Amino acid sequence: MGHKRFLNIIVACLVILQFSVYPKSALGADQTISPAASVSEKVLISADQALQIAKSNFQIPQKYTQLFTNFNDYNGRTSYSLNWNSTEPPGGSFNVEVDASTGKILSMNNWDQPGQPSFKIPTITSSEAEKIALELVTKLAGDYLPDLKLVKNEGQVVTLNNYQPFMYNFRWMRVVNGIPFPGNEINVSVSGEDGQVQNYYFNWSKDLAFPDASKVISLEKANQVFTDTSMLELMYYLSPAMDINNPKPLRVLPVYSLSSQYLNGAIDALSGNPVTLDPQVGIYKAMGAAMGDTPTGVSQDTKVNDPQVSRDKAVEIVKKMIDIPNDLTLRNSSLNPDWQNPNTQVWQLDWRPEPFGPGDNRYLNARVNANTGDLISLNLPSTINPSDSSEPITREEAQQVAEEFLKRAQPQHFTETKLQTPYPYGGKMPPNLQSFNYVRQVNGIPVSNNMMNVAVDTVSKRVIQYNMNWSNVEFPGLDNLISLNQATEIFLKERPLTLSYTLIYQQIEQKDVRLVYQPQINYSPSTAQMIDAKTGDPLDWSGKPKSQWVVPLYFNDIQGNFAEKEIGLMGLTGAFGEYGDQFNPNKTATVLELLRAMAIAEGNGRDRVLSDDEVLKLAKERGWMKGDTYVLHELNREYLSKVVIRLIGMEKAAQVKGIYTVPFADVGSISGDSMGYIALTWGLGLLKIDDTHFAPQKGVTRAEAAYALVHAYDVLNRK
Repeated sequence: MGHKRFLNIIVACLVILQFSVYPKSALGADQTISPAASVSEKVLISADQALQIAKSNFQIPQKYTQLFTNFNDYNGRTSYSLNWNSTEPPGGSFNVEVDASTGKILSMNNWDQPGQPSFKIPTITSSEAEKIALELVTKLAGDYLPDLKLVKNEGQVVTLNNYQPFMYNFRWMRVVNGIPFPGNEINVSVSGEDGQVQNYYFNWSKDLAFPDASKVISLEKANQVFTDTSMLELMYYLSPAMDINNPKPLRVLPVYSLSSQYLNGAIDALSGNPVTLDPQVGIYKAMGAAMGDTPTGVSQDTKVNDPQVSRDKAVEIVKKMIDIPNDLTLRNSSLNPDWQNPNTQVWQLDWRPEPFGPGDNRYLNARVNANTGDLISLNLPSTINPSDSSEPITREEAQQVAEEFLKRAQPQHFTETKLQTPYPYGGKMPPNLQSFNYVRQVNGIPVSNNMMNVAVDTVSKRVIQYNMNWSNVEFPGLDNLISLNQATEIFLKERPLTLSYTLIYQQIEQKDVRLVYQPQINYSPSTAQMIDAKTGDPLDWSGKPKSQWVVPLYFNDIQGNFAEKEIGLMGLTGAFGEYGDQFNPNKTATVLELLRAMAIAEGNGRDRVLSDDEVLKLAKERGWMKGDTYVLHELNREYLSKVVIRLIGMEKAAQVKGIYTVPFADVGSISGDSMGYIALTWGLGLLKIDDTHFAPQKGVTRAEAAYALVHAYDVLNRK
């Protein structure tokens, strides 16, 4: 996690040959795609053939009438991207990618923009969805199945307030010589609503040489190397800003995380040496809006108010750092909160030529902190020119250019940084660019997500991209920390070393397969990414301790129950976990169990572990408890009716007097204040009642509570 936390978003600068085709049925006469001569030998499939392959394997929805076809040449692979779009609201798209040399379907994505919330209770089971996914894999890549292994995704968590259809996700991983090869895989997503395949992704590397596994070091030896090498390093972790509309101070924790010096904690299984990184491989980091990145700003944990730096002053700050060409005009300026640091306001400044036409690659983007005047980011186009015979400067010389720039832009902050070992980039490295990451150091250790990034054009010998993220927070001391060896022991218990093949990318499309021992890869968000250096708790990517991870629950005592499907779905949200893998369906539920299940099932990034007071506070905030003067210990039918009707927003209708009736023999025992709630609950089918008496004070079982909640959310999301 360490190096990934250091890096922001890595965007490859790739050569993409892109041509648009509009068929007669959409926009006019057909056009033929002609790949460039340099890649024509890789192309054996025509655009028309790719179109027929897509149509023969997938039913293209009729509402997608507009077709765009792109030709791509990326990382030694050529392909056609076929993109169908809807021209009518609410919109949507259907995309298929076809390998231009083999005709193999590489991916499919069906994205349907719902006109209204579309969450529905799954109508098919996981095993039924798996059968559908396997049928598609067999059809599209059956010849690869002998070398694939289905990896169960036991960590998929559901939220019941999600408007998108529930998806079953399946992953088939490539296995070579009995050893997993993560990254070469097939992924399939199946809608639980109707069993339709929504996504398909196929990735397979060809012409690779796999090292012989007969002489690997032992697992014990690998564990010893991992410990002796100090694969974990001590750093300050800053929690991400989760909600821009509800900014909170960043949490700062000293943690032990995988060192950026090594490749995800990998140890060469043949030599026993840690897998280090070649500094000449480098990475290309795009750091501005022009390349599609959303850069971070400097966090000032203060209220967002009127900017202390005017727009004109921000423009002058940019001009002091770079000569703005005379043919560029300030076309746009805006003041916005920074998405990662919501308490910070930032000036976004964009220069373009006047007039600005299609294909014009001249621009300048800059961002300035509106409170401090710090230059946050700068973006210029590369001066790459095939006819330019200038000798590019070396990486060492480019580093001098980068550091001279940083000393002018941030003289004080630059002295508080350390150059980070580059992280390998999976793709073709642009020949005229060198990128450098300078990571902030506090109390002698790095700070996650606090750095300055610089990209240098080695031909023009100038900085063309710069980005800074520097948080203004208090850093706790480093006293009373657990030892590195203790942290390593805890980490390896959570993520033991496993043997696998891994693909390392070098420059100019070179690939190197290594046989490594590496911390176990878990594709669930709830997995140990670091260790709290004070408590020893495993932490996930957002800094939550293991006790608060939202994980799905699989109950072993619900088979044959009338609410088996609903209980299983609630388990996938992580709710009703009071008894572990025992649900106890016939046990009477408590009010707190119901309210806690609702809080967990809705997700929204909240902690899974809530105190009783936190549950009650949340329930009152959400209107699930309105004017209640007490909380019943056991949940009864009358109270459950009120809660679910409040949940689906129909309380005003329920409070209308004299219009409701119910077909129960004991209707006289139902109070006038509760009649509307009970009538609506019964009419909407939210309660499972099989007898002729409603019995408003009868206790509700946990199975009945789960049934009511799932069907209430179904009604809520279909309103």
